[in-house]
Amino acid sequence: MKLVALSVGLLLASAPFVVRADDLDDALAALKAAEPSKDVAKIKQLAAAAHETAKKWETATPPTEADKENYEARARYALEVDTYSEYALYALALQEPKDAADLTATIEKQNPKSKYLDMPDLLSVLADNALSRKQPDRALSYANRIIAEAGKKVPEGITEADWERSKNTALGRGYWTAGVILAEQQKFKDADRDLRAALPLIKGNNAMLGPALFYLGVANYNLSKMTNNKPRMVEAAKFSEDSAKIQGPYQDQAYKNSLAMKTAADQMR
Repeated sequence: MKLVALSVGLLLASAPFVVRADDLDDALAALKAAEPSKDVAKIKQLAAAAHETAKKWETATPPTEADKENYEARARYALEVDTYSEYALYALALQEPKDAADLTATIEKQNPKSKYLDMPDLLSVLADNALSRKQPDRALSYANRIIAEAGKKVPEGITEADWERSKNTALGRGYWTAGVILAEQQKFKDADRDLRAALPLIKGNNAMLGPALFYLGVANYNLSKMTNNKPRMVEAAKFSEDSAKIQGPYQDQAYKNSLAMKTAADQMR
């Protein structure tokens, strides 16, 4: 998954030399040096060290008036180092999905209000993990958070273009995940809503499109039966037919479903 480009690194690079306390510089340098290794245990340890060092400066007793300006600049720099420690964990979670839950918990422990906890791309990774572990309720919770967060304003430090790309990719995954789970839970009206919203966002991704069309067929078949709605049954057959054209595990059943749905539609007035 593409990592959203954030400006935190640029902020750090532009911090005045005078405010760069040795302990902050050392903690930040050690963390940055470790990042290419993708060593989860090491990066967690160094992020925690940077966080603790930064907190000492952020919460230090204000100095005398003569040193106030330098103190305030140093405190701002400490906050940027602290934020970078969260970013390093977030970035690693996207690169190492199997460790995403652990890394997310680490971010939350450092800062329960971290902006990275609500990033749609991270929530998407967590939703996928929950699905793979057969935890549908947890996956649905993450999917709903993706949908909610995607509607918010662009987070600070992210360009509009990067946010749109990241948001739409994650939003497609969020709607798809929610729709599939809701269909399996036989909540067909909600499943239909979310899967329809997913379609334009997952276009070209057959691994997602095949199941989405399959479950749209199932949802609309059941909704049609509930309301004796022939046009909906015809639409269900079309969704199933389109799913049957996509190679994958749903293909054969989708074809059988499409035939049964066409027969059902013919029998309706």
